[in-house]
Amino acid sequence: MAAAGGFFGVYALLVRGGTFGSSETSNLIYLVVAGLDGTWGSALVRLGGMACYITGIVFAVLWRRYRRGPRLQVLSIAADLAACALLALVPAETDPVLALYPMFFATAVQWVAYSQAAGYNCATIFSTNNLRQFTEGVTEYLCTREAEPLRKLRFYGGTLACFHLGVAWGWWCTGRWGIGGIWGCVPLLAIPLPAVLRRPPSPLPPSREPDTSQQRGASR
Repeated sequence: MAAAGGFFGVYALLVRGGTFGSSETSNLIYLVVAGLDGTWGSALVRLGGMACYITGIVFAVLWRRYRRGPRLQVLSIAADLAACALLALVPAETDPVLALYPMFFATAVQWVAYSQAAGYNCATIFSTNNLRQFTEGVTEYLCTREAEPLRKLRFYGGTLACFHLGVAWGWWCTGRWGIGGIWGCVPLLAIPLPAVLRRPPSPLPPSREPDTSQQRGASR
């Protein structure tokens, strides 16, 4: 999934006007700038991008909590595939932020669905925190030579490698096919699917019903 995240990132930057479609940092900065400049059309489009991202997070959290169908990890892959199909259909002359609405939604779902692995918090849609964790692991291992920092740096180093292999593949696909290069992400999404389907489902979160045992005891 980190490779798919890298592919989405480079696709958005190279094909859709330099806006990073896997996070909201740059979009929110430009939203504030558009508001200060009085370019309200641009501000509204960017506000819509933020709404897509928030909607993806809310959808993923509610699905994880109240699911009655496929697991969130499977649903995230389906959302990414749907985003690929929609992005391939959006014409080149479309506003680049508007064109990235499907990616904003899908990567937000992916962030919630794939936020942990091997006991570590880990994002698969961008690499800044993974780089920080990798650097911490290297530094801690050089200082202590203990097994845990070594395990940490290997995990985050592998995640960074997968992410940037996805970037390299995305660069090649977009250079060859342009907008249609997004279809190159499909094989990257197919690779983790068998492992995700074999994984036993996690239990639903416990209900939040109030504890009435003390009340029953007091009434006896």
